[in-house]
Formats: sequence, C-alpha cells, structure tokens
Amino acid sequence: MTPNGSLIIDAKQNKLLQSALRIKIMHALSREAMTSKQVADRLRQTPGNIHYHIQRLYEGGLLELAETRSVAGIVEKYYAAPASQFHFPGAAEGELRQKDDEGWTGGAPFSEYHATRLDLSDEEAARFSEELKTLLEKWELHTEGGREYGVSIRIGRIDEKGED
Repeated sequence: MTPNGSLIIDAKQNKLLQSALRIKIMHALSREAMTSKQVADRLRQTPGNIHYHIQRLYEGGLLELAETRSVAGIVEKYYAAPASQFHFPGAAEGELRQKDDEGWTGGAPFSEYHATRLDLSDEEAARFSEELKTLLEKWELHTEGGREYGVSIRIGRIDEKGED
C-alpha cells in the first residue's frame, strides 16, 4: 500500500483492471466482503459473469478470500478487495517532469497518475467531460499561486478486444 491508501500493482494486475466492470467489482468489495452472487445482485449483472471476473481478480492477487461459510451444504466464499485505488509505477508517471534553475529534471517531487475505466452511455460521457472541464476551469481561475503543476486527462472510448 502507498501512503494515500492505494494498492501497488504490477503490470499483470494493471492489465486485469482494464475493465469498467472489474473496477466496479473492486469498489463493491472494498466496502464489504461479499459472495459473487451478492456482487452480481448489487451490480445488476449475471452471477456467472461476475463469478468469472472475481476469479480472475482473485487469481491475480487483487482480491482476498475473506471468509467461507457452509450454508445448507453449499460453501459460500466471501471476497474482499484491499483497496479500490491502485498505483502502477510505470511509464506514464515518468512523463511528468519539472524545470528547475538548471534545466529539466526527472519526475517532479509531487506527481500522481490516475487512471480508471468507466462504463458510460454517450450522454453520461458528455456530462462527465463537461464536469471535468468545469472542474479544471474552477482550479485555473481560483488558485492562489505556488508551484506550477501539469494536468493531463484523456477520455476515449475503448475498443472491445476481449478480456482474459
């Protein structure tokens, strides 16, 4: 875990999280331990689909088996996510650089990289984009000064090429 509570992940785990549904599953299981069926009900998905994704996340080390219960001869497995925010130390972080008195240096003392996947309708995507623009404009107009920070946000539809 990093100081801000995000889980440090590797390249394989990062690839597992390249799905809006899997991000939703991680958020749900970070709040409370649940069975695949309970997650499916909460997310309004089929139990088989959610079970598949939970198994991939568990095998990838992103979920923990929190508890097993035997109910009427059936073993219920409760999964939990240690975090819903992730830190993948990678190339994107290296893109943030700062200029000091002697020229360009490596990564800035404070730099963060955030990425996620969202499952949006066209209308939601447009609204999300407008809200981001409004947030950026608010900060552009109402800061009190200090050090300069670069902010880059890219929003784009993902071509579905299948998942593992």
